[in-house]
Amino acid sequence: MNLHAIIEIIFTIVLILFLLLMVIGIMTFITLIEELRQLDVNIQTRFVFIAGMAGVYLFLLRAMVNKFREFHRYI
Repeated sequence: MNLHAIIEIIFTIVLILFLLLMVIGIMTFITLIEELRQLDVNIQTRFVFIAGMAGVYLFLLRAMVNKFREFHRYI
């Protein structure tokens, strides 16, 4: 097995893990919306909380994508 095939397999596994992380984030987002609705939290507070969590999540995803691009440059 040559080096490019090994790197491609590793990169594919990392991308699958990235997609799993996205699914877990979406499921967590839906769960938070339901929990905040059941606790009768004010709609403005709910919006600020969810927007902040989504912003942090998207920032982390963007950082991961940038790392993937840097890694892909060396292949």
